[in-house]
Amino acid sequence: MEKILYNNNGDPVAYVAMDYDGTIYLWEGFPAAYIFDDVHVYGINGRHLGWFIADILYDPDGERIGFTYTTCPVSISKPPVKGKKFPKDEIRPRWQRPAQPVLSFGVSRRDLADLLKEGRVIWQFDKASTEGSSA
Repeated sequence: MEKILYNNNGDPVAYVAMDYDGTIYLWEGFPAAYIFDDVHVYGINGRHLGWFIADILYDPDGERIGFTYTTCPVSISKPPVKGKKFPKDEIRPRWQRPAQPVLSFGVSRRDLADLLKEGRVIWQFDKASTEGSSA
C-alpha cells in the first residue's frame, strides 16, 4: 500500500512507498526522498527536507506543504496514472538535521514537487530522461 501526497491545491504530486526506507517517489516514478525515524524527510542525496508528522509534510520553515487524503485542506483531484517506478540510487549520508521549527497551520508558498526535487540524485534523472527520449 502507498500513501499519496497531495499539494495545497489537492493535486497528487508524490507517493510514499511502504518499503523499508519509506521512499517518496515523485508521481513520474523518480525516487526523491525517504522518511527516517518516522518523522524526518531526507532527500536521497542526504539533504534534510522537512518533517512528516500526522500525515502532513512540513517544509524547512515549519509550514504545511504536503498532505495525505485525510489531511488535505481542499478537495483532492483524481490521481492520474503513475509513471514507471525508477530504481532508487544508493542513499547518501544524511546531513545534520536542523532544529525543528515551530510547526505552523499555515500552508507553504513553496511547491511540493520542487521541495522533493531538492532531494534527488541528479545523474539518475539525467540518465532516465536520456533513456526515455531514445525510445
